[in-house]
Amino acid sequence: MRGKRRYVLLKYAGVGEISADEVLNRVRSLLTRVFGLMGLVDTDPVLVYSWEGKVFVVAVKREGLEKLLASLVFDAGQSLRVLKVVGTLRRTKKLIESMQR
Repeated sequence: MRGKRRYVLLKYAGVGEISADEVLNRVRSLLTRVFGLMGLVDTDPVLVYSWEGKVFVVAVKREGLEKLLASLVFDAGQSLRVLKVVGTLRRTKKLIESMQR
């Protein structure tokens, strides 16, 4: 049986743009620094969508959602902000479409 996932909309609030790989690496390093490798395994972050180097969708296991949100607090530059947590990919796409207008 596959696990349930939550989709986290992140906004990059830093100067310029950032690549999708850099966002995923930053999320993984924050998780590893705060919760260790078991926290990274429990969360299993996967980048689903990137829009203009500013808005990103990261899919995480439902059980690890709180760990991801807690680890983002320790982001030194506070450059990644959580816009919304959504339960379905369909709803995530609708939110992104409404932001693009």
